[in-house]
Amino acid sequence: MSKDLRSKQRRGGGEASVLATRVSAVTAMVLSLLVMVGTVIMVLPAGTPMKKELQSVASPYFSQTWRVFAPNIMKANFSLEMRAQWFDDDVMVKSDWVSITDLETKVVPGNVIPSRIQKSSWNLSQTFRKRFNALDDEQKTRVKDTFIQRGEEGFEAIPSEELIAELGKNDANVIRFLRMDYMTMRYLSFYARAGFGKDIERVQWRIVLDRPNDFTHRFDDEKQFKPTVTTFGWRQSNVRAPKVVVDEYRAVIHRMGAERLFKEAAANGQ
Repeated sequence: MSKDLRSKQRRGGGEASVLATRVSAVTAMVLSLLVMVGTVIMVLPAGTPMKKELQSVASPYFSQTWRVFAPNIMKANFSLEMRAQWFDDDVMVKSDWVSITDLETKVVPGNVIPSRIQKSSWNLSQTFRKRFNALDDEQKTRVKDTFIQRGEEGFEAIPSEELIAELGKNDANVIRFLRMDYMTMRYLSFYARAGFGKDIERVQWRIVLDRPNDFTHRFDDEKQFKPTVTTFGWRQSNVRAPKVVVDEYRAVIHRMGAERLFKEAAANGQ
C-alpha cells in the first residue's frame, strides 16, 4: 500500500510540474505576443485604431518626457515682476517692470550651492498663486483690481476689514490670500525703495509663467508655448521703511549687480 501511494504521489507531482511549466510557457507566449503587437501599433502612423489608447497606457513606462529626470518636475518657470510709483516734483512717476526673480537668481548659474535668498521671490510667487487659485472666479476678478481708494487726504489703501466684507467675511481662503497680498506688498515695497531710491507710493506686481518646450521639442529654437501673465492691481505702499531694512535690500541689489535693472525701469517708465 505504501509503495503504491508513494508512486501515485510522484506521478501526481510530476503531472503538476508539467502543467505549471505549460501554463508558464503559454503565459510568456501571450505576454510576448501582446508586447510585439503593442510595439507594432505604437510605431504605426497616427490615426491607427487603438494607437491612442495604447499610448495613454504605455506612455508612463516606455516614452521619454522631462519626468525621466524627476518624478514631480516643474512644468513652468515662475517669475515675479514689479513696478512702482512715486512723486517727482509733485508729478506721479511710474516705473517700468523689474523682474525680482531674475535679480535674485543672477548668481545661481554655475553656483553649486547658491544661497537660499535666491528662492525668496520664487517661493513667494508659488504660495501667492496657490492662495489666489483657491478663490472663486468673482473673487479672482476683484483681487486683480486695485486695492486703493480716494480718501479725505488723497489716495489711500482700502482697509482690510472692507476688503474682507467685500470678498467674503466668513471665507478662510480670502483671509489667507489677503495676508499673502499684504506680505507681497511689503516685500516689493522694500525692493522698490532700495532700488529706485524714492519714497514709494504704490507697487504693482505680476506673475509670469514660462513653460519650456516638451521633451520631443527640447532642441527647437522656437518656443512651443506663450508665457502666461497674471497681473494684479496697484497696492498702496503704506509701510514704514526703516533705513536698516532698506540698506539690506540695497546690499542684495548691489551684490547681484542689479542696479542697472532699476535705472532702466525708471528711465523707461512714464
